[in-house]
Amino acid sequence: MSATHKPIIPHGPVPSPAQWAYHQDELAAFIHFGPNTFNDREWGTGTESPEDFNPSDFDADQWVRVLKETGFKRLILVLKHHDGFVLYPSAYTDHSVKASPWRLGQGDVLAEVSAAANRYDFPLGFYLSPWDAHHPDYHVDRQEAYNDYYFKQLQELFENPAYGYQGRFVEVWLDGARGEGAQAVTYDFKRWFDYIDSQGYPIAIFSTEPTALRWVGNERGYGGDPLWQKVKADRLRQGDIDYLNHGDPEGDLYSLAEVDVSIRPGWFYHDNQQPKSVAELMDIYLHSVGKGSPLLLNIPPDRRGQFAEADIEVLRDFQLARQALYETNYLAGGQVLDSNGQSQNQLLDQSGVWQASVCHDNVLELVLAQVASLDLVQIQEAIQYGQRVSAFHIDYLDQTGQWQPFAQGQTLGYRRLVKGPLVQTQRLRLVLDQAQAAPILSGLAVYRWPDQAKAQQTSNEVTFGQACYKGTKGQPLTVTLLRKGDLSQALKIKLATEPGTGVHGRVYEDAQYQVSFEVGQEVAQIPVPSLYYAQDQAHDFYLKILPDGPKTRLLVQ
Repeated sequence: MSATHKPIIPHGPVPSPAQWAYHQDELAAFIHFGPNTFNDREWGTGTESPEDFNPSDFDADQWVRVLKETGFKRLILVLKHHDGFVLYPSAYTDHSVKASPWRLGQGDVLAEVSAAANRYDFPLGFYLSPWDAHHPDYHVDRQEAYNDYYFKQLQELFENPAYGYQGRFVEVWLDGARGEGAQAVTYDFKRWFDYIDSQGYPIAIFSTEPTALRWVGNERGYGGDPLWQKVKADRLRQGDIDYLNHGDPEGDLYSLAEVDVSIRPGWFYHDNQQPKSVAELMDIYLHSVGKGSPLLLNIPPDRRGQFAEADIEVLRDFQLARQALYETNYLAGGQVLDSNGQSQNQLLDQSGVWQASVCHDNVLELVLAQVASLDLVQIQEAIQYGQRVSAFHIDYLDQTGQWQPFAQGQTLGYRRLVKGPLVQTQRLRLVLDQAQAAPILSGLAVYRWPDQAKAQQTSNEVTFGQACYKGTKGQPLTVTLLRKGDLSQALKIKLATEPGTGVHGRVYEDAQYQVSFEVGQEVAQIPVPSLYYAQDQAHDFYLKILPDGPKTRLLVQ
């Protein structure tokens, strides 16, 4: 259908200024650094000594410089994890850097990171855990006092001009995690949110409540399809994993799904872990940024207080792969035609939008300047007017002049990267099959997935016997491995656990395994422990063949 020239009326909820800014940023860094770094833990107990925290060569400048150089747009710093230890000298607790030997008790991680953020013109946010395993007032009988303590910490963060990027924070992260046996403290969210909202500039809040940002429902870096950036408040509070991952087509609250994942298996640094490969990170990018959501990638500093060289190398290669992806737009110099043959070339350079006249069966033809080998189409929806498209498909014209299926999906959003098979063609057809209101697009492009993003193939292929193994929480799951190909040599492989809806220390233990195949051996088995937890809800985690091999799902209940 041809575009109309009627005034554009927004459909449903639309992004706030803070959400819109995050859409544009797309790539953010998470930093977990604290006593867990030095105790080789993921979740501390709250009984750790502040003396455990003592980085040997802390370098906030390196953090921000590397992130800036590798294409990140904002940094979210964990100031207080669940153990209650605070990375700045809070006036309201001694469980902080001021009681540590680092900088002789005069250190302030947040002040140094803030100064670096100002030097490199880099927006900054913070994570302040509501659950505090250390504070004596974290108890249902003293929850008013604890809520006041948390509020006072918010105040000292926002009211200290040395903190933040130019004294401001772009994001506040309120993690909803609470460990087994933790007190069921009722948080004073309204007081906290009202205070944050009163700062006079856009701030995105992440929480389990109906706020600007929501959890995507897993820690693997995968957004769903559909991925609606809107929800209903009551449904959001229920914590349904599937609901968080997909959103709600009938939602009346714009809630941006923030996709969080760590570059390593754990959130804190551990010597025995290795970073994900470039191929893995690009796959995550495809399923986060490529689903219209920002990617929050955790990079944990080591015990020096610096990023490990292995992580920096992967970050640089990740940036090169993204640059290679967007280097050649095969649609540049071509045409975009609607079903009436009218040019809609404003979509080529995003100089304007295209609005359909009806909700369904809208067709746009993408005519390349010449025949090209391609496997990825980028579609951008003008979400400032509301998310609308609910189903689409793409065809390509083959060498015989016949239209062939290329890919299909459901939602679009700010940026949808649609990967299909590698085809050679000069013409593509985008069909917007269904939408809640007349679709509005802001951009189109055509690319090819870069070689740097492809996983390396090995001659000795090892796969899992099943895509999913089901078991009982607290009991080990027996996983079967199958070896194919050349069996004339012995083979050793490494595997590692990864988070799903279940997190390390609560549903599973973060661990790496080594499995040996003897000459001629085709089958091997490995027991993978799970941890007991009190809830009835099923949780999953994953076992992956390192470095770039397949993974299997481990489901326990």
